Amino acid sequence: MTTKFIPRILLPLACCVVALSSCKKIFDMEPKNAVDQAQMYRNVYDADAAVIGIYGQVMKLARPYVLTNELRADLMDITSNADNYLRQLSEHTTTDDNPYINPQQYYSVIVNCNDVLKNFQLMRQQSKLREDEFKQRYSDVGAIRTWLYLQLGIHFGEVPYVTDPLAQVSDVQDLSRFPMVPLEQLIDSLVKFAETLPFTDDYPTGTTLQTVVDGYSTSKFFINKNILLGDLYLWDGQYDKAAMSFKKVMEINGQVGNTEQFYNQYKISSFSESGITYARVLDFNSLVYTPGWRYLFERAQDNPFNYEWIWVLPFDRNFEPVNPFIDLFSPNGGRYLVKPSQQAIDYWAKQQQIYTFTSGTSTVGAVYRDNFPFDSRANFTFRNINGQPVIMKYLYNYLGTNNLPVNLLSRQGKWFLSRAASVHLRFAEAANRAGKYKVAYALTNRGIKDTYDPIPGAAATRDVTNLHQTFEPYPFDFDARLGDSPPYRNNWYRNQGIRGRAGLSNVVIDSARFFNMSMAAPRPLIDPQGLMLFIEEMIMEENALELAYEGQRWSDLLRVAIRRNDPAYLADKVYNKLIKSGLSMGAANQARTKLMAKNWFLPFKWQ
Repeated sequence: MTTKFIPRILLPLACCVVALSSCKKIFDMEPKNAVDQAQMYRNVYDADAAVIGIYGQVMKLARPYVLTNELRADLMDITSNADNYLRQLSEHTTTDDNPYINPQQYYSVIVNCNDVLKNFQLMRQQSKLREDEFKQRYSDVGAIRTWLYLQLGIHFGEVPYVTDPLAQVSDVQDLSRFPMVPLEQLIDSLVKFAETLPFTDDYPTGTTLQTVVDGYSTSKFFINKNILLGDLYLWDGQYDKAAMSFKKVMEINGQVGNTEQFYNQYKISSFSESGITYARVLDFNSLVYTPGWRYLFERAQDNPFNYEWIWVLPFDRNFEPVNPFIDLFSPNGGRYLVKPSQQAIDYWAKQQQIYTFTSGTSTVGAVYRDNFPFDSRANFTFRNINGQPVIMKYLYNYLGTNNLPVNLLSRQGKWFLSRAASVHLRFAEAANRAGKYKVAYALTNRGIKDTYDPIPGAAATRDVTNLHQTFEPYPFDFDARLGDSPPYRNNWYRNQGIRGRAGLSNVVIDSARFFNMSMAAPRPLIDPQGLMLFIEEMIMEENALELAYEGQRWSDLLRVAIRRNDPAYLADKVYNKLIKSGLSMGAANQARTKLMAKNWFLPFKWQ
């Protein structure tokens, strides 16, 4: 298959970058002659157009990506407006004609990736791309293809793995050429390919693909290759390598610096305007909406946005594809097809907050009280509108404070794909499996400084030379020292942890269960396997609380179920969702039986 791109980059890049597929015929299935092919790949600007065109196709996968990763898991449920195909996804009765699972929509992008990768190699051979230009663009498209295959493997279990250019997408169905590859083997192949990518950093400042068009910075448009590698290593059980890949992102500005960006970006910083706070003492009604955690899902691409978000694709009202999330989630201006599950609401309800304060109020800052019995992230993740729970993360640029569309004709929004919190939780998952339990616990709870301090919150006038740091080898080394005698402001001193940022208390560990409490500190660990499983479950639950509806839940549950060889881990969570559902409780037992038999995957059929 050949791909047809508009040959000049100036105006087309402006329109394409805004919506990443504004030109409806970026991809054309017509056969091209040699002259057409030569005109398509002449210089770096044509290569950029090819990259943007690939992302234009990726944008069309937003709806199936979110639905298959969330509705099949435990946090999302159907509404009474949902059609039978959505019900199938939620109840695990999916038939092969379900339009949300058509593998062809993924392979259409993959086959175009193969074509682009081949032509980039030719451009390098013909000196139409410099070596650095080639490495950057080849690695980007190669990473997107790898990410698409990972999604296919997670949902279908076994798929054809095609890396050569094809005349047409339907050739993928030729099993004599492209046999079905099981997930484990597919992961091995993806790891081997991803490790060969010649460039794993972001596009450098000054490259032609790093620009601002109509207010959209393209810096967040492109897949992060180190996160992709980390995810692949997690699936492959290479936990030290996974942690190394994630650490490169967490310390994207290096290990030495003294700027706000250095201390705040991707570090879950207490200075980044992304926490849960209250304006008045012990008054839940004073929950701060702007700035704060909720505003992460609404704000423009300012500094706090850049401190958290890593990969975000914008939908614009003036260009295709149309934002699919309004139709899915909104009761006003949309069809309100899916909603938070009762199981998800219960997860948030059982959390316990630590009393926090906002400067300028009559609050004593050092007071900690465990009293609010819920997670305020729930109030920002969903909202009750006309008595119905509505998923809000994707609607803050569409619905106003009165729950009505700000502008019915403006259906702008964002597809959230990766952010600092997800990287920290993935790192914690890897660290825990690598035996670094305390590091994993610290990042998930209230941060490095508090966890590695025997008296958290004590005065900074102490000598903290040997506190506030992990004393572990790379990539598990974190230095969060904050002290005045001698003065320290080390690179992780602002880290507050995922639960710390949310204003929640630490998860309590039953020390007598895992440690020999008859010995003096540091007490010997007597049940490392039990502690590892406990912390892993803690991390997975925090994933649900923090990252709900961002398209990661099914892969998280499946990865752990496969790793533990424990189908009940996944089956019980889906069962609990369905049994609490007002629409699907009758399907709970059948779904659990199916998942207990490791029947986890969707039917693979071309539509």
